[in-house]
Amino acid sequence: MLTLRQHAMVSGGLFVLILAMAWGGNALEASGIIKDPQRWQTPMQILFFSLFILFAFSLVPTMVRAFVAGQRAIGNGEKPLIGFFARHQLAIVCTIWGLWIAGFVVALPTMIRSGFFTDPGGSSKPGDQDDGIARQIARMPVQGTLVAAPGMTVEEMVRGSTLTIRQGANAALPEEPVYAGGAIFNYRVAGTAIEFPRCRYYFISTYTHDHSRIESINIGTASAKMSRAQLDAANADLRARLAADGWLTGHEVYRTEEDQQLHGGRTRGDEGRLWLKGDITLDIGQRRLDDPKADEDAGAGEWIQFVQLYRRRDYPSIERYVFAPPHQ
Repeated sequence: MLTLRQHAMVSGGLFVLILAMAWGGNALEASGIIKDPQRWQTPMQILFFSLFILFAFSLVPTMVRAFVAGQRAIGNGEKPLIGFFARHQLAIVCTIWGLWIAGFVVALPTMIRSGFFTDPGGSSKPGDQDDGIARQIARMPVQGTLVAAPGMTVEEMVRGSTLTIRQGANAALPEEPVYAGGAIFNYRVAGTAIEFPRCRYYFISTYTHDHSRIESINIGTASAKMSRAQLDAANADLRARLAADGWLTGHEVYRTEEDQQLHGGRTRGDEGRLWLKGDITLDIGQRRLDDPKADEDAGAGEWIQFVQLYRRRDYPSIERYVFAPPHQ
């Protein structure tokens, strides 16, 4: 082993090098010499982490040497324990290093898989960060299945579901008649063959006059945001599954002359958004997440799909709708 002074110089030198590189990198970026800092993000993370590991390892012999020297300085050099430390300094240092190396070998694969050495803010390509988030969501396990439909009781929903259902959308009002939460879960419309995999959120409200029974259900069916083309494909797939399960599709009927004028002279609205099976209505909804931009094309935007379910009698303006098998 080196002397205490030499070990202290090695540790101090590594510490100064880490600081100097950090300050120098910031100065180069601020001056504009580094044109694309994102490109260097991952290599510099690996370099700084390696220097930090070397610095930490260099502190072990420094601290062991300093401990023995300090004990001798206060007159404890002849004590058996201090004598043991003094005679076996190299073995003690190697033992600590060995334990650290073993722990690092175990932790390194997990660190790499979790993105420890990658840029947390994304790469220089605008879509890479979103793609990374989507991949992380895709790897998350399903936490259970929610089985519910409007009109059934909360007890029936809880008993028939494997998902842990949280009550209260507002932490300050935990007893409000709402069940809401975010998770990765499957949702099945009770009493039907319709199931949505890997949903993101649920918002279930009960009747104000009967908190034991479900009035409406809102489910975020998109596991990640989609392009307009992906949304259209998801909507078409859902409509096909609803039709195959025997659902009827609804369209508004414009009965009065005023109503027809408001809709460009048409006597009926489009079908495909509102569906009915038995006493359950299912409304296919979509929401844009980003702001529209000037001169964008019709396929622009980032979107999610969601569905809302009511009993037929509770759906707003249900008297305006007529239901029939969808056109082929």
